[in-house]
Amino acid sequence: MRAVHLVPAAAVLVALGAIGGVAQLGHPATAPRPATLGPTSSPAAIRQVPVTAAARACPPAPGGGAAPVALLAGGSSVGGSSAGGSSATGSSAAGHGPTDQRGQVELTALPPVGLPVRAAGPVRAQSPGALALLTLPAAKATGQQATGQQATGQQATQPVQGWSVAGGGAMAQGLEAELTQDSGLASVRCAEPGSDLWFLGPGQQNGGSQVQLDLMNVDSTAASVDVSVINDGGQVEAGNDNGITVPPHQTVTESLSSVARGSGVLAIEVHTSIGRVAADVSAESHGVTSWLPGTAAPSTRLVIPGVPPSGSTAGLFLANPGNSTAHVTVTAITPQGHIRPFGSESVDLPGQSASYVALSPLGGTTAALQITSNVPVTGAVVVPGSSGPGVLTAATAPISEQAIVAGNLSGAGMAASVLLSAPGTAARVRLTEIAPASRAGANGSSSSVTASQVVSVKAGHTLAVPVKAPSGAKHDSAFALVITPLPGSGPLYAARVETQDHSSVVSIIPAASALSTISLPPVRDSYDAISPP
Repeated sequence: MRAVHLVPAAAVLVALGAIGGVAQLGHPATAPRPATLGPTSSPAAIRQVPVTAAARACPPAPGGGAAPVALLAGGSSVGGSSAGGSSATGSSAAGHGPTDQRGQVELTALPPVGLPVRAAGPVRAQSPGALALLTLPAAKATGQQATGQQATGQQATQPVQGWSVAGGGAMAQGLEAELTQDSGLASVRCAEPGSDLWFLGPGQQNGGSQVQLDLMNVDSTAASVDVSVINDGGQVEAGNDNGITVPPHQTVTESLSSVARGSGVLAIEVHTSIGRVAADVSAESHGVTSWLPGTAAPSTRLVIPGVPPSGSTAGLFLANPGNSTAHVTVTAITPQGHIRPFGSESVDLPGQSASYVALSPLGGTTAALQITSNVPVTGAVVVPGSSGPGVLTAATAPISEQAIVAGNLSGAGMAASVLLSAPGTAARVRLTEIAPASRAGANGSSSSVTASQVVSVKAGHTLAVPVKAPSGAKHDSAFALVITPLPGSGPLYAARVETQDHSSVVSIIPAASALSTISLPPVRDSYDAISPP
């Protein structure tokens, strides 16, 4: 049971009195505020200010080995090339001046709780607008555990650790980081910390035989975490997964395999009563790991982008955490427009349950799925891969300002495309590819090449656009993709899809906003700050 923290009424009254007193300073009673705005008066405006700090957390690499990470940051320099052109820039030519003004991104190990490991030094990235392909060292056990395993001839247990990603200054703007394969192909986004996180994916019957939850605390205060699980049988008791303490700057790993056993679907909520955490969920089958992307919180309207054509039938996962039955309507947003794959029928989902629905009516069409329901639900889609549980995409928010996918491949049998969906009004989108240049810049410094194009997405349609490394890119290097809705565009949803040999889907990354600026509301001498109207 979560602890309830009550604030004494007297303390609230004291706080209100203090705020009221401060609000009156500089506004004496003899100078009352005008009842109406005069010709020279104007209401306080919302301000746009640059992001100066951003945090992410990368999960442990499968098996606990070294963790390859693709990272792009740099605010206004990200995706800044002109439409339809290409360019080459040096690492110091991003328009931000010296390194101390540009800021940096620092990646710091989050060691596992209760297991002594050798401290790993931080890894830094300092080139705005340039794709950084980093290798984060594996954790190494120290002390009695390592000595005992060597003495008894036991096979060493590889400790697993996450990594915090902290961007400061201009390098906090447009920050995106992803755990990748050795090739640089993104497997899963490094997650933002939060207090209420959702995941949805396969249970044992759909290939998720071993399910692992990683909880990472990037802050300086401990977090208390409760984990709730719903499967196709209803709410599940997840053992000791309530009141989990995640100490500052550490990683806690929990196995959810017991609740996955015998089930087809798992819906996982990670909720903090104190502090915040970043979380990732992986499902393993026969040595192949699939990542469950974080999905949007339950809502009566969701959009799941990035459902690619596939030789096998994709499947829709749905979860209803409430008590009332959900009546869910599914609309596919395709290159031909809106399609109702289940006709006029709804998918009925009892309260506190999860379900799997085959998407065979789509017939291999590129799509995004629009989910509407009478009560809040959440959703995800699995696309069968060559092995393992498959590749997943999940409900996400529309892109605000820009989105970035840092780890993409083209050539040697690999092909990348971005699926852009405009459920409402039309959208115009700038797509920018950024890659390390094959030739060094001036004075031997690293440099980047970019290419850009502008595409239009019709209202109520999905558009598939191939993307590739720009001309002059380093051979066999990964490239980053920046997705920027242009002014006047309607809500845009996107996902990057990677295929191998033109058929097998190997990676889907739902696009999430990577903000360079944030909006600050006007400051007023009003109680609205603590008691909105």
